[in-house]
Amino acid sequence: MPAIKIHNQYLNNIDWVSGSGCDYAMGNHVDIWRINITSNLSFLNTFLTIMHPDEIARANRYFHIRDKNRFIVSRGALRNILGKYLNLQPSAVEFEVGPNKKPYIKSNAGNTLCYNLSHSGDWILLAVSNSEIGADTEFINNSYGYKDVLQDNFSNKEITYINQASSIERFFMLWTRKEALTKATGKGLDEDLKLIPCLDGDHFADSDIISSTNDWLVSTFKINGQYLASVASNPKMGLARFWDIYF
Repeated sequence: MPAIKIHNQYLNNIDWVSGSGCDYAMGNHVDIWRINITSNLSFLNTFLTIMHPDEIARANRYFHIRDKNRFIVSRGALRNILGKYLNLQPSAVEFEVGPNKKPYIKSNAGNTLCYNLSHSGDWILLAVSNSEIGADTEFINNSYGYKDVLQDNFSNKEITYINQASSIERFFMLWTRKEALTKATGKGLDEDLKLIPCLDGDHFADSDIISSTNDWLVSTFKINGQYLASVASNPKMGLARFWDIYF
């Protein structure tokens, strides 16, 4: 089992730039988008016009209106943003599902665009790259009983780090890193989660643990004061660009 390198880092003072300035050109970088659900509820009907019948049917299966609205905003934003990268109408973007239900853009004309989507509370996070990518965001819920899941999902060093100070924020920081990495590789969450290193700095892990032979860069940052997020990407992709979108 070859060893792969995982570098974890925390990014302070992220500068979220208006999405109106994005060139939608994928080069040696990662594009990270934040979409606020409440701010885009007025576009629900517009988003429905670009969604496919199976997506509308899925939206209608949600029991709670907030979940239905979240799905519609998420799907509408996804189609709008990816359509611009692909030079397609939003309704023309086609998706397929791979192992562990990881979504992909259906292949066309040599397209290599990859994406990953995550949502929590009132925010949606979308990461876009020319190589495999994973994203996770979580609301920093101070009442969450995180201690109940530490032993099964974190190493002893990670547990010690979480319990030192600012425990709930440290827990969600490390959790989003593990989840972003497993989403990037398509492995999914399983019993190996505690073996995936997520403390700051360089680490080495057996490739079988995360079903990947590639090295990874995992970057953690705040969407706003109440939400943490992590994105796992190819370390060769260079700096990330952070975009704030309002339709």
